[in-house]
Amino acid sequence: MSPTHGSIKRGQGGCHPCGRKKAGAGISQAWARRRERPRTDGEQATAELQTFGLTPLDRYPGPAGLWVCRHDTCGRDVEIRLQNLRRGLRACRYCSPKPCGRRRWPPDEAEALMRAAGLEPLEAYSGRRHTAWRCRCTGCGRETSPSLGGILAGQGGCRRCADLRAAAARRTDPEIAAADMRAAGLEPLEPFVTSVTPWRCRCTACGGEVTPTLMKIRSGGGCRFCASHGFDLIAPARVYVMQHHQHSAVKVGIGGTAGRNERVAHHRRSGWVLVQDWHFTTGVEAHAVEQAVLQHLREAGHDPHLSRDIMPNGWTETFDASLVTPTAVVALVETTIATLAGTVRPEPGRTILRPDRWSGRPSIPSSVRRTRANKAGRAQLPLF
Repeated sequence: MSPTHGSIKRGQGGCHPCGRKKAGAGISQAWARRRERPRTDGEQATAELQTFGLTPLDRYPGPAGLWVCRHDTCGRDVEIRLQNLRRGLRACRYCSPKPCGRRRWPPDEAEALMRAAGLEPLEAYSGRRHTAWRCRCTGCGRETSPSLGGILAGQGGCRRCADLRAAAARRTDPEIAAADMRAAGLEPLEPFVTSVTPWRCRCTACGGEVTPTLMKIRSGGGCRFCASHGFDLIAPARVYVMQHHQHSAVKVGIGGTAGRNERVAHHRRSGWVLVQDWHFTTGVEAHAVEQAVLQHLREAGHDPHLSRDIMPNGWTETFDASLVTPTAVVALVETTIATLAGTVRPEPGRTILRPDRWSGRPSIPSSVRRTRANKAGRAQLPLF
């Protein structure tokens, strides 16, 4: 044998066969002491088990065997080893060891909690309360993944249904909404939907039909025909197409014919050149034509060419002249006028019939009618 000096210093024996004999003798003595212990019979085990709050449901399998019992506190069936209870382990894994601690939920009770919250589980419970649990909402039918801990904390399991409930709680009472509209001089013509939904109303001052939102009215808005600021929808107006050679840009817009809202002269001072314009009897007609042209260009994929820094007012109505030539924009405006008016080519002074899908301008009483700008330039085209 060849022991090391270090092993002798650590207390190990130098002879391996002698060491095995000593180890065997120690194991034999341990088994002898264990055999000398008094064995626990079934009655003693049952009495000891009841001290832990458990009632046996099966015969005693021995201290190391799994014993099916019922916990007297929660009434659940558990499997426990008597030797584990003797070492201090808790009797029921579902009950918290502390009075105010968290408990472990069995799968069947966890699923019952989810169904009570309006959620149908789509997979088995993982056993962890903070793990996302894939379910289907029985209210809206959407798939969601809440946690059991969130449901126990009082949270809703479906974000969509929670948003709808919150929106319903914040929804304005229809009678209050109608009162706000009437206070602003507007008579509702249809039921109230939401504060951001256009609401068809009739102005009690001018008789015009408008579609403002309740939010706009509460922020100080009103009838667009009676407004004393912004674009004048009652006075004569025109649709114009202008070009800027330095920026290689083309612009389509609307403005007044004289005085208020006369925007062509303002753009000319910034280097814009008028290509062509079309005059109309009211701003309602000009606005309809402009919006139809802009919608056509944007649906074709043309984004604004200039930025707000270059052109603070009207930059969203500018387009790249290399992609959309001024001639093409002029042709598009004339086609739009013909489509909305139902004629091939409008003539100055000629009354153009209005299609049924377009609403006419309101008949404004003389008592509330504003002073209109003087007609200037060519004759007006009554589009509607």
